[in-house]
Amino acid sequence: MVVDGAEGERRGDGEGGEPHRAPRADALRNRARILEAAWRLLSARENIELNMEEVARAADIGKGTLYRHYPTKESLFQALVYDGAGRIISDMQDRIPPEADALTKLRTIVSLCYDAYEMNRISIDLLLSAWRFVEHCAPALDRPDHPMTLTIARVRSILAQGVREGAFRPLDLDYTAAAVFSLISPIAFAKQRERLGYSRAELEERVVDLMTHALRA
Repeated sequence: MVVDGAEGERRGDGEGGEPHRAPRADALRNRARILEAAWRLLSARENIELNMEEVARAADIGKGTLYRHYPTKESLFQALVYDGAGRIISDMQDRIPPEADALTKLRTIVSLCYDAYEMNRISIDLLLSAWRFVEHCAPALDRPDHPMTLTIARVRSILAQGVREGAFRPLDLDYTAAAVFSLISPIAFAKQRERLGYSRAELEERVVDLMTHALRA
C-alpha cells in the first residue's frame, strides 16, 4: 500500500486533537525503503536515469514523502553514494577483528568490498555513466566524512600497522593507501570482471597476491 506523503510524516491525533509527528523510526524506515528501491532500479539498467516517480512507486511510498527526504535526484544520488560506502565502512567494523594482523585485515577489506559490489550488481557501464554525475552531486572529497576519505583512512591505518609489525616494508602511507583503494575500487572491479573475464574468486586471489608481494618486507 502506498503511504501518502502527509501520512508518512504524521499519523493520528495527539491529546486535544492536535496532530503529532510519527516516530523517527518511520522516517528512517522510509529512507531505507527509498534507497533500497533506488539501488534495485539502478541495478536493473545500464544508466543512472532515475525517475523520482518510479522510485516512489518502487519504494511503495507517496511522492510527497520521497521529495521530503530527497528534494532532487542529485540529493538522492548523493545519499546512494553514502549508503553504498557506508555499508562497506560498517562491514569493516563488524568483520575485521581489532586483534587481527595487518595482512588479514587487508584481505578482509578486499573481500568485503567485492561482496558489496556484487550485491549491488555493479557494472562498468553504469559506473562510467555515473562518473560525471558524481562530480557534480557528490560531496567534496576534502570533507572528512566523505566515504572515500574514510575508506582510504582505514586502509592507511592498516598499512601503518603492517609497517609497525614488520610485515610490510617502509611505505609512503598516503600514496600506498590511495593506490590500494584504486586497485580495489568499484570501477576497477567492474572493468576487470567484464572486460577481462575474471571470476570473483580469480580476481580476489590475484589482487591479494599482488598486494601481498608489493607490500611485504
